[in-house]
Amino acid sequence: MSRLVDISSVRQEELFDQLAPDYALLLDDWDGYLAAQGKLLDDLLREHAAREVGSILDCTCGIGTQCLGLARLGYRLTGTDISRKSLARAEREAARLALQINFLGADVRKLDEVVSETFDAVISCDNSLPALLSEVELGAAVRQIFARLASPGIAILSIRDYRQIFAERKRFNLRQIHEVDGRRLLVFDLWDYHGEFVTFEVLFVQEDDVGWSVRSRPMVYRAVYSEDFIRLLRAAGFAEVRLIRELAGQALPFDHYVCLKQRSTSG
Repeated sequence: MSRLVDISSVRQEELFDQLAPDYALLLDDWDGYLAAQGKLLDDLLREHAAREVGSILDCTCGIGTQCLGLARLGYRLTGTDISRKSLARAEREAARLALQINFLGADVRKLDEVVSETFDAVISCDNSLPALLSEVELGAAVRQIFARLASPGIAILSIRDYRQIFAERKRFNLRQIHEVDGRRLLVFDLWDYHGEFVTFEVLFVQEDDVGWSVRSRPMVYRAVYSEDFIRLLRAAGFAEVRLIRELAGQALPFDHYVCLKQRSTSG
């Protein structure tokens, strides 16, 4: 994957299917992260939504990183994702936590083929949208998100700061060092750059009886810069877009775009 040259050959559904069994290992404390994500999004919804939020669509829910925490706070969640293996893991996590969440297989670019209702809020977090590898695809996703919102409605979309990433062009990113059954498990990325694209080769290095074993999970993203993203959001119809990079004086690991849909005046 580090020698990726043909973007047209990338199948994101397959890549996310591969990552699904290991995704929670990217984090130091899975259950703690669920709670922290729920609180962060709850704080943003309470501060910025034009009215009380009850129903939420997590349109790139993965294994449930955001929707599980929000459901525990009492929101009504629907989760959609293109990766069937991620959805299966999310369903198991919801059952473990005794949560009722409606999970559906859906491509964020074509949500209307699966989801017909509208929601008080739509979220897509932790850098999911830059997995769409062209502006055309990203624009389609943003329009679908807008269409699935009630009026008024709020979308919260979080992505990495790609301007900083491409300025630094770092190659190594240590994620976690876990201990599993008394053996160390190292999780880190090797990053490579290909024009506007960046690949994250996520490596899981497990200590065993005779040394170390390695498994690799490649991911591919397209750089999305704030001014381009905001332009697409406004073109989709969002009346106001707020870029939030810190909360309560603390820097956030992802840029959070809070996007407001105005109340419809038709009819």
